[in-house]
Amino acid sequence: MKIYFDYKRVPPDGAVVALGNFDGFHLGHQEILRQTVLKSHSLCLPSLAMTFQPHPRRFFGSDLSLITSLGQKMSLLKKAGIDIALIQQFTQGFASISPQSFIQDVLAASLGCRHIVVGYDYSFGRAGSGDTSLIKELTSNLGITCDIIPPVMYGQEVISSSATRNFLATGNIEMAAKYMGRPFTVRGRVTPGAGRGKSLGFPTANIYPFSSAALPAYGVYLVQVCAMGNSYWGVANLGSHPTFPGGKRSLEAFILDFQGDLYGSLVSVSFIKRLRAECKFPDASNLQKQQMEDVKLAKTLLANDNMLKLQRI
Repeated sequence: MKIYFDYKRVPPDGAVVALGNFDGFHLGHQEILRQTVLKSHSLCLPSLAMTFQPHPRRFFGSDLSLITSLGQKMSLLKKAGIDIALIQQFTQGFASISPQSFIQDVLAASLGCRHIVVGYDYSFGRAGSGDTSLIKELTSNLGITCDIIPPVMYGQEVISSSATRNFLATGNIEMAAKYMGRPFTVRGRVTPGAGRGKSLGFPTANIYPFSSAALPAYGVYLVQVCAMGNSYWGVANLGSHPTFPGGKRSLEAFILDFQGDLYGSLVSVSFIKRLRAECKFPDASNLQKQQMEDVKLAKTLLANDNMLKLQRI
């Protein structure tokens, strides 16, 4: 997959273009991209996914938390079969482009777009004034075809990034996983921490998520850790360590049946089941006792439940 950071640098050779921020990369986003790839194959053209950095809502001052990091998004786009990823830098100048100019000058003239795929609620152009009805009108005048993808449902509910964020915020990682079609995952490099876990008999791989990351509710989780090409079960604490004031938000994973040094390694931590909420303990001894119970519970779950059942989406 080729990656560009400016639409003016993309060869105008023609493409089937998917538009969206794709934060969360949930089942609705996946359907947009699936249709994009299918159309690109039928037209013998490359598939191009155009997304924006920073997220437009954050550019305009929102404190919107992001479910998917840029690196994760690129990996998922590649896995979806996208040929070209355009990470358009969202600046004041780009934000001021009219909907008409976006379609005519950016998509048609610069990208050579032949077909557009968007979700039913997509908005674009200055102040988000363009909608799917305008896309249909403008593209028909330019000889560009388009597909408007209807909402993807889970039962009676529309799958969306905002709903996924809400599930994460309440610790309902099972529903978040159903909306995303995969477990919620945090990726990062293992960084030395305060060393308290090791002193308590539970050495952890510590990750510090990026500041704007959407994360599950603070607490202790059964997780899967992918490191150095291998997958392990583990127990992870996500939070700010209230027993030891002054600590910043981190994800600390104790990997079951693992011996080794992961410092500096890039790891992925997938959240499978919430074990309990974050708690403040009177002292380190009480914390250690609870950690032993957490590990015992995790091992019981793994022994009693089929691992595939725990991971079922």
